[in-house]
Parts: sequence; C-alpha cells; structure tokens
Amino acid sequence: MIFLRFYSEKFIWLLVCAALFAMTHVTNAWLFQHASLSTHISWVYLPAFLRVAYVLILGPVWGGVSIFLGSLLLGVAPEESVFQGLLNSAASALGPVLALGLFKLLKERKLQLASLSDLIQMCLLYALLNAMVHHFCWAYQQPYLLMSASQLPIMVIGDLLGALLGAYVFTLFMRRSGLYHLVERLSQDKPPEST
Repeated sequence: MIFLRFYSEKFIWLLVCAALFAMTHVTNAWLFQHASLSTHISWVYLPAFLRVAYVLILGPVWGGVSIFLGSLLLGVAPEESVFQGLLNSAASALGPVLALGLFKLLKERKLQLASLSDLIQMCLLYALLNAMVHHFCWAYQQPYLLMSASQLPIMVIGDLLGALLGAYVFTLFMRRSGLYHLVERLSQDKPPEST
C-alpha cells in the first residue's frame, strides 16, 4: 500500500510539475521578450531553476520525465519537425540530469537540498551542460538555430541567472515555510519502509 501511494504521489507531482514548467516558460517568454535572442535563448530563463529543482526533488527519472513532458506541452515550434521538437524536449530533460550526475561524481556525495552552496554549484553545472547539450542537438538536427558564436555564452548566462534566482528564492521559501520535510520526502528514491 505504501509502495502504491508513494508512486501515485510521484506521478501526480510529475503532472503538476510538467504543467508548471510549461506555464513558467510561457511567462518567461512574455516577461523577458526584450531580452531574448530567440525562442530558445534568453538572457534570463526562470524555468532553468525548475529543471534543477525537479531533478533534485523528484529524482533524475521522475524529474527528467516531468521536464520532458512540460517541454512537450509547449508544442513544436513552427519551424521544427516533430522529431526536432522531441529532440529539444529530450535536451531540456538531459541537461539537469547530467549536471546532477556530474555533481555526485565530482563531490563523491549527494547534493544537500538545504545547502545554498550545493544549489549554486549544481546551477553552474546545469547552465554549462544544458547549453552544451542543446547546442549539440541543434548542430546535429537544426543548424539554422546556430545564429552566432555568442549564443552559447548567452544561453549559459540566461540559464545561470534563472537557476540562481530560483535557488535563492527556493532556499528562502523552504526555511520560512517549514515545508522542507515535504521536499525531503519527495526526494527519496524509494518508498519508506513499512513498520
């Protein structure tokens, strides 16, 4: 029973997070339309923190799937094929998953959700890896998206600013709201032992 409840809750959070990701992406495009290089690159990208948070809280699999589904909810851009849209959605999910894996490999420990230092380091890794994964996919499938040499660093900066802003607000909120236990419970990879 605990097993079923655990995975049912994860599935509900996956759907909620996917919808929130899509809504935040649309809001970010509207808020920062003056600071966007293209539909894929902005000087400030607030959903970047959601990518990091989903992977940290829901875990790499559930978090990655929620990001992938959230990206799919945005639909395929008019200039893209369905395959290119799927590839961009996969790139969106892969960046934070790779960053979390690299963090654990470099630090030889799990990331501490309550540590702002750990979140900042994770955000740095994420911003670099996300931009590289996206640009690799674009070079492979959509070379017309490679407009200038400056777009890679702009994407890194936009993802980093969005992720750091989100990490700061997240840690403040967690400390003041007392919801840290909920996040800790959700971040568990397996259901609790029944007693």
